[in-house]
Amino acid sequence: MKWLVAMASLAGFLGAQDDGNVARRIVRQPWNPAVVAAMESLPIQDGGRVKPLAALAAATLHLVHGRRDMKLDTDGDGRADVTLTPTEWLLDAWCFPEQAADYPLFRIENVEVLDAIGIVHEGGQRFDFEYLTYRQLGQKGRLAEVPGAALLRLASQYRKKSAQERTPVEAHLVDTAEQVQTYDALHRYLVPLSSAFQIEGDEFQKRLGGKKEMWLSELMQYGDALRTALKEYEQKSTAPEIGNLFGIASDLSDVVQSDHAMPALFPPDGTRAEHEEWSGLGALVSSGLGNHASSTQIAMLEQLQAAIGATDQTARERAFVKFRDMVVARATERGEFAKVAQEAGYLRANWAYQSLHYFLLALVVVAAGWAMPRVRAVWWAGIVATVLPLGMLVWDIVLRCIIRSRPPIVNLYDTFLFIAAVLVATAVVLELISKRRVAIALAPIAGALLITLARAFEVEDGKDQMAPLQAVLDTNYYLATHVTSINTGYSAGMLASLLGTVWLLMQATGFRRGDVALHKAIVRATYGVTAFSLTFNVFGTIYGGVWANDSWGRFWGWDPKENGALLICLAQVALMHARMCGWVRDFGYCTFAALTGIVVTFSWFHVNLLGIGLHSYGFASSTKVALFTYYWIEAGVVALCVAAILLRHFVGAGRKAAAPASA
Repeated sequence: MKWLVAMASLAGFLGAQDDGNVARRIVRQPWNPAVVAAMESLPIQDGGRVKPLAALAAATLHLVHGRRDMKLDTDGDGRADVTLTPTEWLLDAWCFPEQAADYPLFRIENVEVLDAIGIVHEGGQRFDFEYLTYRQLGQKGRLAEVPGAALLRLASQYRKKSAQERTPVEAHLVDTAEQVQTYDALHRYLVPLSSAFQIEGDEFQKRLGGKKEMWLSELMQYGDALRTALKEYEQKSTAPEIGNLFGIASDLSDVVQSDHAMPALFPPDGTRAEHEEWSGLGALVSSGLGNHASSTQIAMLEQLQAAIGATDQTARERAFVKFRDMVVARATERGEFAKVAQEAGYLRANWAYQSLHYFLLALVVVAAGWAMPRVRAVWWAGIVATVLPLGMLVWDIVLRCIIRSRPPIVNLYDTFLFIAAVLVATAVVLELISKRRVAIALAPIAGALLITLARAFEVEDGKDQMAPLQAVLDTNYYLATHVTSINTGYSAGMLASLLGTVWLLMQATGFRRGDVALHKAIVRATYGVTAFSLTFNVFGTIYGGVWANDSWGRFWGWDPKENGALLICLAQVALMHARMCGWVRDFGYCTFAALTGIVVTFSWFHVNLLGIGLHSYGFASSTKVALFTYYWIEAGVVALCVAAILLRHFVGAGRKAAAPASA
């Protein structure tokens, strides 16, 4: 059978030894941009929802590559000169598997991982990443200790440890092995459609209409003949007249079982029913062999088969477009395509990522405003330059709400976007009230940083960030009240921490020391934003208890997330109470306001990594390292500023005391 020969050839191709990171010129057949655009919006069912092919491609590429594009060197000079979109990359993997095996795909962030699996590299840790190919890591089952075999062996060993117990290198090896397995399954998913099955044996050929080769869609029409022949020759499976009957039966069984965690490409007939499953390739083959597949689905399979098995690129693209149009027509009839088209457009626009660049531009404009404090037009330019990316970010959030029919926050990834938007919006309003250029300076920095963290978390998490909700969370009312309120409180709490830190830095460095009004304005802003944060934190915490009572029959269970929210409320209440009672003045208030940022971050993110409670999800060693890095930096900056301020105070007091004696 040709496709098995092709698979064996691919396995031998992958099994060739490779010394690691030698630059290799990649020759590829480019896709028609119009075909790629059409295939981006191909509806598929994956992860419990119907979504565009572009979403699957982007999520998979993010998981295995750490980016939303693939950069290739096609002229052999060692520098990338072609950039593939996720959909182009996935089409290459399906249609040109040997070519795609040379793509620099798997990102290695630590050279100790390369050492562990036996990949030769030059020098020590580099600033950028190493990228390994499927050719290197797809090698399995050889007697020699090749990188792919070493990777699987080490990953199997380290999986016995919990995620919290693994070292960074061990975690990287386990993650890389999972990435290779994910890509391997997707890479091989449509291989049975790439060529015809060879029919051997006179009797076997006779029962299949006398044909010597058959494509999968044709073979499915002979389910009854196959079952009858298998039963008749069960005790004499090696009879020459039956040829490769049992081999093909085994191959078909493998195809049927290949659907695990793979996208379903074929929508069912009839009107849409809730939670109705589409058919993957294996499910469709199983139905076809049992004479249960619809003629529409068979026609779809024939077009997809024509695309995957084509030898001419023009014919391949024509077949893909026909397949896509057939699936879109069926999904439209079922009312499942509208959101798919919207999501494909959303992914193409990538508004959140675009806003990152404009936040950086806004930072330059705001810096110019500090350099020209008397030019009012530059101050307004800074406001406008910050509002522009804020609008892009808000539009990104709105589109996510429309596509999912959910409030803005459904998962941890959403919190980054929402907190960034609320924090920047609050800073802009604060700047319009105070007009001191401090809040507007913080806005683009915080916006750019949070979007960068969102992208890093998306790569680390490696999941569909629009996946359906768990049943216990499936309530738009509480998502819109409790979750939105508490995250608004997080946003304002982080802004208050930033303002407090800025006041300490200005005091410690003596920046604008004579401008008492500026320093007082920052303290007032810190107080006002803390009050704003406390209002939403208290409301959100109470409503979280109401939701818990509604879902689990108890208002409070001392879950780490509940405790974290309570800690924020207690810290902010204590801070404001101390200020109102006169126990702390500007210095003490800003010091503790700065430190509340640690409490907010702990409640927002760290409690999810503890491994206990109802909110135990999103664990990643790099996330934990990032959190502790922030804690130490924030605590260190506050400690240094406090030391500098106290030193200046005591030195100044000493000079005043010594002045009469010296006179």
